[in-house]
Amino acid sequence: MDNCILDINKYNSFYFIGIGGISMSALALILKRSGKSVKGYDRLPCDATKSLEAEGIEVFYSFDTANCEGCDIAVYTAAVDSTHPEMVSAAEKGIPIVSRAALLGAIASSYPNSIAVAGTHGKSSTCGILSQIFMSLKDADPTILIGAKLPCISSTFRTGHDGNFVFEACEYKDSFLQFFPTVSVILNVELDHTDYFASIQQMERSFKRFMDNTAPEGCVIVNKDSEHAMHCAAMHEGKTYTYSVKDADADFYAKDIQFKNGLPGYTLVFKGREVFRAELSVPGIHNISNSLAAVAAAFMSKVPDEAIIKGLKDFRGVGRRFEYKGELNGAKIYDDYAHHPDEIRATLSAAKKLGGNRIVSVFQPHTFSRTHDLLGGFKEAFSDSDLRIFADIFPAREDNIYGISSADIAEGMENALYISGFESIADYLRQNVGEGDIVILMGAGDIDRVAKLLF
Repeated sequence: MDNCILDINKYNSFYFIGIGGISMSALALILKRSGKSVKGYDRLPCDATKSLEAEGIEVFYSFDTANCEGCDIAVYTAAVDSTHPEMVSAAEKGIPIVSRAALLGAIASSYPNSIAVAGTHGKSSTCGILSQIFMSLKDADPTILIGAKLPCISSTFRTGHDGNFVFEACEYKDSFLQFFPTVSVILNVELDHTDYFASIQQMERSFKRFMDNTAPEGCVIVNKDSEHAMHCAAMHEGKTYTYSVKDADADFYAKDIQFKNGLPGYTLVFKGREVFRAELSVPGIHNISNSLAAVAAAFMSKVPDEAIIKGLKDFRGVGRRFEYKGELNGAKIYDDYAHHPDEIRATLSAAKKLGGNRIVSVFQPHTFSRTHDLLGGFKEAFSDSDLRIFADIFPAREDNIYGISSADIAEGMENALYISGFESIADYLRQNVGEGDIVILMGAGDIDRVAKLLF
């Protein structure tokens, strides 16, 4: 079914398998609010499922063959495989089954200007910046779907009617190949999701296919500072624009970068012409790069300069991206989604520019396969951290067939500790951090629970 063009107007009753995911729950609410009948299944209650239930969507937390009765179509997340009982039950009932990506692609294709942001990391922040820019327009009414809560809309999604749709394009299991956007943004291409991508060459092939799916009248925006992203762009025959924080020959370039109280500003240069001075309210060189990607997409969407300037200044981050949580013994505590070596380096580099005393990193690796396959990268990613604490690996969808442990990252590293259990980590922080320290909780799992234990 995923290979066909999905016409959502043919279906009235939708069943979501894995409905509690950020994107799945948002899509469920979008359909519900458009008048469709929606229900679904997930393993455990969470904030997202509680929000769904508050809007009248029925959520099942245990399998039953009757769960999907009466539904016209089932939607599944990439984390669920064909052997899952809910998938088997829907198939046995003859219910068409499509991926979350196919549904998102169908919804996005109905918008005149759809902007898909792809890349190994930085998608949520870049979508957040771009969304803030669109929200700065007079009479703004964009549709937004991102992987983290955006403060200006107090949600991970927004439904609108001005023809603009900003959304994340996830590469895991080639989900983003279901999208055919007007503007395709490539932030970076680095080896990740090693349970699916066997090599960087396989990832490059997938990202090149994603670029090739861009609408003929559209364009691709690619980070010139990402070697592998540029490999993909070199093979793409459509209209392409580049951006860079390093190379003045890029179409979009950040000139005269300066930091004030840890926050960056720069002069935007487009094709050799200085356009305006941009000031950001989020730290880090990586956010300058993210902002350039967002600016380029806004340019291609004919957004006025004043709205871009305002959006860049007003953006103060998205949930779990260098998110300030509070103070402990005079130490500032932040929570960040970084779970790839490149992300960790960028986050710690941004933290270092804030000044202060020590940088204390608390990292929860995400999946056994990633930890095993990128172990060398993890060992090298914490150079800007003065004290490194490693929590147990978050397994997500995996079993530990690798015999890997967080202790393997800490082994041989100076000022590094492996501490099992969030309570023990919280106790250690209470006793060992103090005035002027910056503590960064990092990981894509549930490491944010440490902050909830502290405050």
